[in-house]
Amino acid sequence: MNFDLKSHEAIQDPYVLFAEMRETAPVHWNPSVKAWVVTRHMDAKTVLTDTRFSVEKLNPLVDHLSGKSKSKVGEIARVLGDWMVFRDPPSHTRLRRVLQGAFKPRELRKQRRMVERVAEELLDTLEDRGQIDFLHDFAWPFPAFVIADLMGIDRVHVPKLKEWAVEIGKFVLIARSTPDKYDRAAKAIREITVFYQEVVDDHRRNPRDDLIGLMIRGGDDGSDLMSDDEIVSTMVLMLFAGHETTTNLIANGMLNLLRHPKQMALIGQKSALIPLAVEEFLRYEGSVQMVARIAADEIELGGETIAKGDRVYALTAAANRDPEHFENAEHFNITRSQNPHYAFGLGIHLCLGAPLARIEAQVAFAALFCRFSDFKLETDTVEWSDEFVTRALKALPISFRKRR
Repeated sequence: MNFDLKSHEAIQDPYVLFAEMRETAPVHWNPSVKAWVVTRHMDAKTVLTDTRFSVEKLNPLVDHLSGKSKSKVGEIARVLGDWMVFRDPPSHTRLRRVLQGAFKPRELRKQRRMVERVAEELLDTLEDRGQIDFLHDFAWPFPAFVIADLMGIDRVHVPKLKEWAVEIGKFVLIARSTPDKYDRAAKAIREITVFYQEVVDDHRRNPRDDLIGLMIRGGDDGSDLMSDDEIVSTMVLMLFAGHETTTNLIANGMLNLLRHPKQMALIGQKSALIPLAVEEFLRYEGSVQMVARIAADEIELGGETIAKGDRVYALTAAANRDPEHFENAEHFNITRSQNPHYAFGLGIHLCLGAPLARIEAQVAFAALFCRFSDFKLETDTVEWSDEFVTRALKALPISFRKRR
């Protein structure tokens, strides 16, 4: 069986392939990505929660390379290696504890007000246009402005941050057709770390109550001090975790509403369905397609033996359509109430920013349907980016009418 996850077909429409793998080879070694691939809901849960599957995968990646590639990836890994998503306990526990204060219910209530303000400001600039590229005109700048505001960074810098994020993303998100991705990512890492260090230095000179200030203080009680390298690395992580994936969540959600007019009409008539709809966006065509781990020991899974040191990809996008766990799994249903998807992961590495991402998506669609109606997709086909980790559109041209 040859399941080519790098093919054009797999990039544009992976779900037929995912279903076939789930049915015939739910756990298998996949030569196209040089890793074990896991597709069923129950097996993905094991990969996400069993401590024998480690997230510390950058050093093994560097060790497998040689020459110039090893040097370039080593430079990238030095920064990305401080991301909490690439750290096992106890270092993961300490870094996560610092940021937890920003996602307490009281802080989230304040953040919702800020998110609502950002959404309204952005829609003010779009409401008279009638036709936009939804991805680039709304789904991209909206969470980018939110993250910039949370970190106390002037929005004027957002376009440059996006450029750096795109280049780093070619490495982090496993771009399948970018041969010079190591060079581009290394250059972007050098530039963004210089910029972020200047931001941290300014925050130290002029303390303020924002996300960077929280990291500088070492959390709510000051007991978990972070080095500047860790703060800068976490800021780079926030650009991805707080922006890239939320952009895709909002854009993919809009695309699937446009492809399912009855569901679009339903959400337009009943705004109370928006929280359920967001969960279905996450399950049906979420931002993230897979989660990577390294086997810390020899592990038996799905009738296969995974050797210590092997890479393992839990295809959460496949698990989220497992008919053993979801009724009418291939059906897009915004009224679905039982929805145990893995869009934000599971276990100790469950996405810390998941509550904020949910708020942003809920606010975005509430504001959109409050202001506009008659949304239409202005293209016969859509193109997907070639990143393996994420499910990301290249563009989403739509039209709409302003409500009277």
